[in-house]
Amino acid sequence: MTESQNGDKYAGEYFADKIHGFGVYHFANGHCYGGSWHEGKKQGLGMYTFRSGDTRCGDWDAGVLKTPLAPSDPTVEFVVQAARKAAENSTLVPRVDSQVNKAVAAANRAATAARVTAIKAVQNRIDGRFCDTHV
Repeated sequence: MTESQNGDKYAGEYFADKIHGFGVYHFANGHCYGGSWHEGKKQGLGMYTFRSGDTRCGDWDAGVLKTPLAPSDPTVEFVVQAARKAAENSTLVPRVDSQVNKAVAAANRAATAARVTAIKAVQNRIDGRFCDTHV
């Protein structure tokens, strides 16, 4: 989940550092949109819920509701559920990122140790301390 400076929160899919795909956006003012996004704008099916509990559902185009549908419409329910699932799955990403970062750090330590060993071997060979010409 990402949180902006104004208190808005988003959990869901991204593409090229933009909200894109399915996700749930919680506005600092208490409103919420769950559904489909395209390059940071509400696009496709989704549900906007006001803090009063009122909803606006349907097909969105560039952030504007073009075709209103009932909240009980099966396609709206399906997309909102997909958005919630994407939001839930997005919370798993930091755990994976942490594991990847640990693995990269371990690989970097191993590579550094290998470089140090190789340099020491070359220095020893130059100094004649470990000079085997049949290698």
